[in-house]
Amino acid sequence: MKELLHIEHLTKELDSFYLEDVNLRLEPGYVQGLIGVNGTGKTTLIRTILNIYEKDSGKVSVCGFLMDEDEMKAKDRIGVVLDKNMFEEDFSVIKNAEYFGKMYSKFDMEIFKELCRRFQIPLQQKIRKLSTGFKIRFQLAFALSHDADLFIMDEPASGLDPVFRKELMGYIQEIVEDGTRSVLLSTHITEDLDRIGDYVALMKNGRIVLNTSVEEMKERYLFIYGTKEEIEGLQVANIIYKEYREFQNYAFVKKEETEDYSRYETRRPLLDEIMFCLEKGGYEYV
Repeated sequence: MKELLHIEHLTKELDSFYLEDVNLRLEPGYVQGLIGVNGTGKTTLIRTILNIYEKDSGKVSVCGFLMDEDEMKAKDRIGVVLDKNMFEEDFSVIKNAEYFGKMYSKFDMEIFKELCRRFQIPLQQKIRKLSTGFKIRFQLAFALSHDADLFIMDEPASGLDPVFRKELMGYIQEIVEDGTRSVLLSTHITEDLDRIGDYVALMKNGRIVLNTSVEEMKERYLFIYGTKEEIEGLQVANIIYKEYREFQNYAFVKKEETEDYSRYETRRPLLDEIMFCLEKGGYEYV
């Protein structure tokens, strides 16, 4: 099966930040999440993939086209939704579509107009006068109008009202449901990935420290609950973080196949809880 995205040993130094030896592959039909606390390199990685930032070393390939050698062909296959608008702020919605649509071999103006009606985007409104949420809607409409295979989205839910955010997650599921397209989704709203994500890559200090399926990520760790004395005296391997609260105490652990956890009160964590506990307790047992 042809990979839609192949990143190999990608590095980028940006001021005091360093993107280090990033490797990632994405086949058709999946939502690949990209998570990590602020400043871990998610946006830098996406902008380096898109060649907005020139990489220092490594390879980026989209649908078989190397970004170094066939940038126009590679970008022709990508639909982009970024947290910061990359279009002309003083152009209207329709003028932006007319101008930038010429850069894509399969841009369809009628599809774009229909999506604008569906998303309630005013065609004659200048981009700079759109709210943050409507700028995201505009980018999504444009990205869906040129028959892209790979959709790259950086914090697309930022600034969206809860109703359209839920709709956006539905559109992302629609994108991948026929098995021919995929989405790389960077987000700090990890509950969205809990619902629609297939895979998730966790970043820390410019590196991907863990990349696995969402289900395996949540199955990898465990909350163990008990009294303060029970948690303090817990005799299990791979304890990452402990927290003591007025009404609840817990240990966050990486599960070990040889351990028997049936004698404890336990719960599988959500993605945001995994991120929180690793950030608090350290990445030794990631």
